[in-house]
Amino acid sequence: MRDYEVLYIVRADFDDDKVQDAVKRVNTLIGRSGGTAERTNLWGKRKLAYEVKHQKEGSYVLQDFQLDPNRVPELEAGLKITEEVLRHLIVRKPEKVVATPVTPPPAEVVLEPITSESEEAAPQVRRPDREDGEES
Repeated sequence: MRDYEVLYIVRADFDDDKVQDAVKRVNTLIGRSGGTAERTNLWGKRKLAYEVKHQKEGSYVLQDFQLDPNRVPELEAGLKITEEVLRHLIVRKPEKVVATPVTPPPAEVVLEPITSESEEAAPQVRRPDREDGEES
């Protein structure tokens, strides 16, 4: 079973009771597909970006659920034939990361190069292949 979420738009001409009935119907579809509905978030009525099935507004619903990945096409087919749902989008949620105890990194040690006095006072070595005024 994997975690999914579906965002669907219910017809705007429905009152709150009919929207609740549509949510129950979608939850029933999830159950029939072998999944379990977890959390429902009603976003309310919003204006659509473009007209869908002669509707300019819709009630948005976000539903979290768990479902076997092989059963997702079956759920999508059920949502397509549901008259109350104008549009839907099913998205697989990222895997839950198991929290492991985090150990802080060791303190950063900055090593500075140590120069000895003998290196600073060392005489310049002349290379025989160059003449005095020539630089590389």
